[in-house]
Amino acid sequence: MTTTRADQIGELWDVYDAQKNPTGRTHARGDQLAVGDYHLVTNGLVFNAQGDILLQQRAFDKLSHPGIWTADTGGSVLAGETSRQGLVRELSEELGLVVSPEQLRFITTLSYADWLEDWYALRLPDAPMTFKLQTTELVAVRWVSLAEAMAINTANGFDDNHLFDAAKSLLF
Repeated sequence: MTTTRADQIGELWDVYDAQKNPTGRTHARGDQLAVGDYHLVTNGLVFNAQGDILLQQRAFDKLSHPGIWTADTGGSVLAGETSRQGLVRELSEELGLVVSPEQLRFITTLSYADWLEDWYALRLPDAPMTFKLQTTELVAVRWVSLAEAMAINTANGFDDNHLFDAAKSLLF
C-alpha cells in the first residue's frame, strides 16, 4: 500500500555521534533517539544562473513548518546514504531535478538537539526549468532574489541567512 504522506514514520536512519561518526546502529523515524545520538539531515539551496534562489511552499499537512515558503530543499538521510546521496534523492523526489552528487557544493554542518544538518549549494544550468513537484511535500515553487529569500527566511523566524550568503559565494 502506498501512502500519500511525505513524512514516513518508521523509515530507517543511521545513528551518528556528535562528531558525525556513524555508530553502526539504525533508528526508526518517530522513535525517540537516545541522549548523545543524532540522525543526519541534508538541505540544499538551489540557485539559477542569474543568482536567484528557488523558494518552495511546503505542503499544508507537513509535520514541521506546514505551508511556509522556504529556500531549503532536503530532508532526513536514509540508512546507508551519505548526505550528498540523500540530497540528490530529495531533489529528485520533491522537485523532479536530476543532479549528480558532484554538483553539490558543501557549505557546513550544523548541530541541533538530536540531528546534524549538512548544507549544500547547487547552481542549475542556464536552461529552462520544469519542476515536477511531489505534492505531499511541496505545493508551489518560485524564483526570488537572494534579498527576498533572506527576508522571507527571517520572517519565518529562522536565523540562518549566513548560509544563503555562503552558498552564493561558493557558486558565483
